[in-house]
Amino acid sequence: MARMQYIRPFDETKTFDTGFPGYSAQFVSHLESALIVASHIESGGCGPSLHYHHSDQLYFLIRGSMNVRLGEEVHRIDAGTLVFIPAGLAHCNWNDGDGTETHFEIIAPAPTPGAQIALLVDKPEDVPADRRNIVPGFVKAVDVSDMAEPMPGFRILPLADPDSGSTNLAINYAEVNPGQGGPGTHIHEFDQYYFVLEGTLTIEVALEKHTVGPDTLVILPAGIPHRQYNDGDVVEKHLTLLAPPPEDGRPWDRGVMFEPNGEGLVGVTTARHDQKPASS
Repeated sequence: MARMQYIRPFDETKTFDTGFPGYSAQFVSHLESALIVASHIESGGCGPSLHYHHSDQLYFLIRGSMNVRLGEEVHRIDAGTLVFIPAGLAHCNWNDGDGTETHFEIIAPAPTPGAQIALLVDKPEDVPADRRNIVPGFVKAVDVSDMAEPMPGFRILPLADPDSGSTNLAINYAEVNPGQGGPGTHIHEFDQYYFVLEGTLTIEVALEKHTVGPDTLVILPAGIPHRQYNDGDVVEKHLTLLAPPPEDGRPWDRGVMFEPNGEGLVGVTTARHDQKPASS
């Protein structure tokens, strides 16, 4: 039965060959706020040659190593590093390491279905002037020594947000101690996504409860009541995505009371609507 899947794991059986050397991918989510992809590039493989997008793109390297070119600069990055690629910045990436690299990839906002995602260029200055990036790209490795602790046992590190040029997506790295968690049941005015890196995270989404392990995305569309906590026995680590980022001066979380009232309704189907009454 088709229903909203809030929990979406990386699944090798759902990957497809992108047509680029050694590069396979899985579309994990496609809401208006963001297109989210699990990308795997084998040693010696690569993505498309130098290109740009009309939306911002972000990579978070989960395993392996990656070379990424941002304009004229080339960076070699390791697992636990974020790459921010603003719209209009020519870039490309490849893997010359020893094994397959896996990265969590976000395009925000999501491209219109059917639209060309990557526009190829020979050199950065070939990007049309009215399409060139107005903020720089950057790479940022997770530095746990720089984390804040807004709640006991819950630590967070901003990686990209409007202050750093990422106006369409805020992404944070978070750690949650056993027995600790975020705020009580609440909703957002924006879409939120969790991506679990290590440990297990318990998520209550409306009337559903899930225990989520590594390499799994949790999708929380705007207005969905939810809360998250660590019911395991080791520190849990995840990424939090907010798309679009919260507006200045407005609460991020709005606490709600949410419980079933015992009423359950079933909608009208065509079969029921067309059914003729029995003859007397």
